[in-house]
Amino acid sequence: MLDNILPVSLRAAGLRSDSAVGKQLVSSPLESIRLPALVISARDDRYGTYASAQYTAGRITGARFIGFDEGGHTWVGHDDEVLAAIVGLLLPAARP
Repeated sequence: MLDNILPVSLRAAGLRSDSAVGKQLVSSPLESIRLPALVISARDDRYGTYASAQYTAGRITGARFIGFDEGGHTWVGHDDEVLAAIVGLLLPAARP
């Protein structure tokens, strides 16, 4: 994983952009989304995404929420479950 995110200096401009956009977010009409949706988060994500992920999944009709107690921002230790959920979203015939 570190090979894919380091050095962070190469991603500095993108991180600054994400931060600027995040400070100006407004409510979105999530109820108008009419596509399959998958929302995944972990409680111990230090970016604090869990409550927002639950909220988002709850506002999108038919969305699937997957929450982990541990795994951080990249869901460490949950690769198989996350990948299976993504495949299930993209290939409905593969859903369990």
